[in-house]
Amino acid sequence: MKLLGSIIAGAGLAFALVALPASAHEAPTSLEGLPLLADVAPDAVQISPHVPNMGAHWARTDDLPTGPIYCEIEGHVVCVEYMFTMEDFEAGTDWTSLTPGIETPPISHIDVEFMPEGIEPNPVPLYQLHIYFAGTQVLDQH
Repeated sequence: MKLLGSIIAGAGLAFALVALPASAHEAPTSLEGLPLLADVAPDAVQISPHVPNMGAHWARTDDLPTGPIYCEIEGHVVCVEYMFTMEDFEAGTDWTSLTPGIETPPISHIDVEFMPEGIEPNPVPLYQLHIYFAGTQVLDQH
């Protein structure tokens, strides 16, 4: 799949995605082959403990709060995350040319979650965008 872009519609959020046929890409069945955090962002610091189905979160301090934030399980990057505050959405902020900071493996799936209380270190209403490289079968094991 390729992430083509985001569209802000009113107070809501929608993401336009174009998917390859299911037979063109299968989600990995293990962590092998996914990028290593040590290779991707050796200067990243851990910003959260292990979260089930995501792993620990790591980021370069200069990239916070938007990201990229790397979700790591057993040393492998399983997803890249971005955070967008409601305040920025309401102000009409654009996020163009976001880069994941890595050559991305094929995308398994994308989740967008609204967090009304935010999360530390950003406790304000926000949306989290997770771009996963590991399939749910692998994530469910961790």
